[in-house]
Amino acid sequence: MAHQGKTAGRSRAVMRLSARLIICWLYFATVIAACAAEENKEIADALRRASDVALKARKASDLDATLIELRHLADAPEHLRSLGPERESGLKRLYDATRFLRQWQNYIWAVEGEKFDNGIRILTDLAQIEQSPLDVPRSEILARARSLEGKDRAQVDSYAAPILQSTHSLDDLPSALAQLRSGTHPPYQSQALSNLVNGLDAVCKAYLAFKEGVATTLPPTYWQTGDANSIVTRLRAELLLLVLPRILGVEQTDPPKNGETVEDYLMRMRAAAIGRRDFELLSRTISAAREISSSIAGPGQSLISQDYTSFLYWREGQNAERAKRFFEAALAYRRALSSATSAVPVEFIGQRLDAKKNIPMNLGRPLT
Repeated sequence: MAHQGKTAGRSRAVMRLSARLIICWLYFATVIAACAAEENKEIADALRRASDVALKARKASDLDATLIELRHLADAPEHLRSLGPERESGLKRLYDATRFLRQWQNYIWAVEGEKFDNGIRILTDLAQIEQSPLDVPRSEILARARSLEGKDRAQVDSYAAPILQSTHSLDDLPSALAQLRSGTHPPYQSQALSNLVNGLDAVCKAYLAFKEGVATTLPPTYWQTGDANSIVTRLRAELLLLVLPRILGVEQTDPPKNGETVEDYLMRMRAAAIGRRDFELLSRTISAAREISSSIAGPGQSLISQDYTSFLYWREGQNAERAKRFFEAALAYRRALSSATSAVPVEFIGQRLDAKKNIPMNLGRPLT
């Protein structure tokens, strides 16, 4: 009996100890949860303040205090931190927010120094972040980038205006480019200035090649860089009117008339080619017009692509007819008719289709 009593006493002691341990564990778990909740609230409040400060900041120094606060929160001593996944998540948010805020400070610093192109690049990178750690709306970032683009263009216009005012003809281009590249605003520091220099450089190279008698292609443009400077457009049009007669093969017989625009000249040459039934000239004219249109609108965006397609079918029919492949010729002419434009009058196509109605009678018929 005495032994049974001792055993029962030990069991009750073990049970009391277990209960106390459970109570202590629950107490510490509650304390840890409370600390974690407090810590998460502190982080959330700090991030909210950081977002407000970032959006209102006008100087880079306005963000210094907030960056220090975030760093102190992230670098708190180990014994003051709570443990577990919530703490790890909070730390990640702090680190991400700090990186974002540093980049935001760099953007403001660039604007303060009027280095607008740097600011644009920073904002463009920030806009690619899937979820801003400071919940800065993406539309706000894009709007600020667009604003800086306007300032960058205005700055370039102010810098380049005196140089461009003295650029009256294609012969002035080499000197103008040398001044733009050697001035106080290097092209690589501004996208707007880089666009201007690239556009003028393309025209200048094509003109110098033309003067040396080696120009065989049209001068390129820079459709991908946005609106071209008006002087680039004017000088490129001037160059086109010089180059086109050589490309079309009419340099000695049909030069542009005084006051004639590029479009007017190409339309006149197309009408002349149709009137003479000169399909080689018509081909060169349509190809030149298509290349000019594509260089402005971008690859695959030519405004006369249907004219070009119709003419290709017409030429396919002519080639097949010369090779006495009359069935293929008839198919090509029908495709040309289905996509016919003023580039190849439907009367021309109809005449060739009529000629193919009785193939044996037309085996030796010459093309007209």
